[in-house]
Amino acid sequence: MEATDKIKIQDFITNNNIDLSGEGSDLNGNCVILCGYLLHIGVDIEEFLAEDGFDGFDGDVDHELRRVYEFANDNNYGDWWTTKDAKLTYKF
Repeated sequence: MEATDKIKIQDFITNNNIDLSGEGSDLNGNCVILCGYLLHIGVDIEEFLAEDGFDGFDGDVDHELRRVYEFANDNNYGDWWTTKDAKLTYKF
């Protein structure tokens, strides 16, 4: 992962209050948002999870991110981030 991608992701998480410490639908919802954004900027989930600063997730979060990323990739969730709605809803 490029350094600029890491900064973009850190800023995205901070600016949009993405909290991966929740459970159930809270965790899932934030994973969907983050995975869609990762797809939009072209960062693979394995790159993300291996990066210093993003590699300390517990097993549940790690599993949920991988599961959601695969689904989001198969369903083109990254494309939504090019829309006006995305730009009005999130800071990126």
